[in-house]
Amino acid sequence: MLKPRASKKLKVCVGASSGGHMTELLGLLSTSETWPVQPSVYVTTREIWAQKLRQRGPTYVVGECDRNKPIKMLMTFWKSLFFVIVERPDVVITTGSLPIAIVCVIAKFFGSKTVWIDSVAQLDDLSMSGRLMLNRADLFLTQWPEVAERYEAARYVGELQ
Repeated sequence: MLKPRASKKLKVCVGASSGGHMTELLGLLSTSETWPVQPSVYVTTREIWAQKLRQRGPTYVVGECDRNKPIKMLMTFWKSLFFVIVERPDVVITTGSLPIAIVCVIAKFFGSKTVWIDSVAQLDDLSMSGRLMLNRADLFLTQWPEVAERYEAARYVGELQ
């Protein structure tokens, strides 16, 4: 279990992109009152989701991108770098997508731990972003036992509701 350092409170960031990733994240957050440390900062890809997350705490929008749009990916990288430098999360928990994978990679460079929960829609294999994060995340979870069996670094502990 992750424990706060003696000198400061553990800063937990949660994030996801639009669509199913955000739906899964909101389901996960519905149980956050039972977490040992509450999320304190949020990151997403669109303003519409940021409006909902701001009710919970500070929220950053890094923008959408995909591997076929290098300029958007570069813009997402810079916004993600700004977010990580300003907030310095100790832990990033995400339900995925490429923009949030960029956040995770940058956060790891600055010493953060990462928890990647691959999408429930990925029932046969990992998502492309999941494959990127498989050996980079400190904890990598898949929502299908069959997928976890195929990857040594992946764990199955159940499905997000």
